[in-house]
Parts: sequence; structure tokens; C-alpha cells
Amino acid sequence: MGKRIVLVSCVSVKKAHRAEVRDLYISTLFKLNLKYAYQLNPDEIYVLSAKHGLLSLDTEIEPYDETLNNMGVNEIRDWSMKILCQLSRLTSLDEDEFTILAGERYRKYLLPHLKKVSLPLEGLTIGRQLKRLKELTSETNGMNQCDGIHRVMHGLKRHQFPFDKSAIPKNGIYILFEKGETGHGGDRIVRVGTHTGENQLQSRLRQHFLNENKDRSIFRKNIGRSMLNQENNSFLRFWELDLTTQKARETHSSSIDFDYQESIEARVSQYIQANVSFCVMSVDSRAERLEIESKMISTVCLCKKCSSSTAWLGNFSTKGKIAKSGLWQVNELYKTPFDASEVTGLWRRMKVENQNHDSE
Repeated sequence: MGKRIVLVSCVSVKKAHRAEVRDLYISTLFKLNLKYAYQLNPDEIYVLSAKHGLLSLDTEIEPYDETLNNMGVNEIRDWSMKILCQLSRLTSLDEDEFTILAGERYRKYLLPHLKKVSLPLEGLTIGRQLKRLKELTSETNGMNQCDGIHRVMHGLKRHQFPFDKSAIPKNGIYILFEKGETGHGGDRIVRVGTHTGENQLQSRLRQHFLNENKDRSIFRKNIGRSMLNQENNSFLRFWELDLTTQKARETHSSSIDFDYQESIEARVSQYIQANVSFCVMSVDSRAERLEIESKMISTVCLCKKCSSSTAWLGNFSTKGKIAKSGLWQVNELYKTPFDASEVTGLWRRMKVENQNHDSE
């Protein structure tokens, strides 16, 4: 699993004396960018300096007066290649996830070399960037949006095992809740998911609740990981193996007790069926499903009111991101959350969902 890296551009307004990078730049834009970067809970934060290249926050430097705004295209290309060389020594350009809080000049020649990139302020003027950053870094922003999301989801029809397949839309997003986990005046969201193929939502839910195959459901695999780790069970190393292909099954056929694995699969099914309920939102567009899923996950994991209980099974996960986030997932964490208008859009969807349900 790759690391999360945030890149923040330098600014012209600086202290008049030598200081650590985190303190040298004193403009409001830089301070808000840095505050937002911390909020994303990344593995590393670096500053893109027009003079020095890539800088860690604790590096001490003297104030300087250089900016890419005064450089020609070739100079900016050379500077970008320097940044990429520095990044390649410290990160994986292919595997790590990069959030860039920098203008067009600072990122233009970096983007083609980075596989996973988020640009939360793309297309915004400086004034709109400041406004957006103030919204994102407000102490109550994340909690307010997360509270709104939970109220929307609490208003939707709740399903539990055994569920009626005909009541589930063909395309959409599912939101899972778990017994004993509470937040925002009701059940706490513990997982948000969707599907990439068309008309596969029902199938995806069956993979989680019914099909006893951990390699077809990362949710099932994570439940089993936590169970086995809680018990200090040595079978955990076999549970981690991906046996999707025939070759993999043949390779490990002599080392794995498949009868025992089936018993673990049965325990996982029993746990999910007894403890997990869910609601669904109908979303036909694949791109829209993925965007809503990502923003909902980020909103929930960034909310300080959505912490897991001390008894939550996920606390025993071998995946640190699960225990830390309180969600049964490791992807799409700490990225761009919903804003207030987007949560309002979810309210509208809920009304449509309930109207459709009432008319059936």
C-alpha cells in the first residue's frame, strides 16, 4: 500500500530570518494550505521551493526571493525534473498518492510522472482557494458535514440479512453499519462501498453477506483478519494469501487446511449477518458513484465525532488504517470531503429514494 504525500508550494511572504520551513512562510494561503495538509493525515508533507526544490517541514533555511513566476518554460522544466528526482528518492511515483496544493506552474510538469494525484484546489482563483481552505479547515466543517451524511443515511430504508434482493437497486452505493458502533445520534457508518461494473450492486452485497470467498470481498477478508489477529491465530498468514487464480490454489494446496479456512469463512458470514446492516443509494453513473464514495469516506474518517468504540473488532485489524480511521477500508481515506452543498444534494437523493420506495 502506497503512502500519502502532500506537496505544498512556497509563497513570497516569509519571515525576515532563518527558520524551519513550516514557520518560514507566513502568508495566509500557505498557513491554510499547511493546516489542510495536516488535516489530511498524510505520511509526509513537503514544500515545493522555487530555490531549494523539495523541502521537508523541519529543514531550516534562510529567507529567499525566488519564484517560478519569474522563470521561463525551460527553467520550470529543469526545476520540475529536480523535484521529481528528489521525490523518486523519498517516495514511489507510481504507488504513492499525492495531493498537490500548488499552482499550475508548480505542478504542470510533475503531473505526467505521478500516477495517483489529487488536486483539491484545481481551477480556483487565489480568493476562492482561500475561501475553500477556510471551509475545509474549519473546526466544525468536517463534523457538520459528517453529521449531515449520517442524518441522510439514518433516513433511508435499512436492510439486514436476509435482505430482499428486489429492494436493492442495480447500481448505487451501499453504507454499512455495525452493532455497538454509534455516532451522530445513531448508528455509526463503518464502511462505504460501491461497484465498478454495471448493474452489480446486488452482486456486490451478496459477495459480502453470502458468498464465502474472502478473495472476492475485501470486507470479508478484513473481518477475518481482525478475528484471527485478535485470537493470535497462526492461520492468519494463510488467510492473507490471494487464492483467486487456479495457479495460486495449486501452489498452496498442500500447505493450507482448506476445511479450516471454510470454518473461518463461516464465522465471518455469521458475524456479518448478525452484526451488519446497510442502506443503499441509487446512483447510475459509475463516475458519480466513485466520487460520492470517495468523498463520503473522507468526510467520515476526518470527523472527530466518528471514533470507533473500544470493543470494535476493527481495532484488532492488521491494517493500521482500519483501526485509525474506524472504517472497514484502507482506500480513499483522508482525501477531499463533502462540502455543505454536496451534503444538501444527498438530502435530495434521500427524498427521491424514499419516494420511490413508498410508491412500490
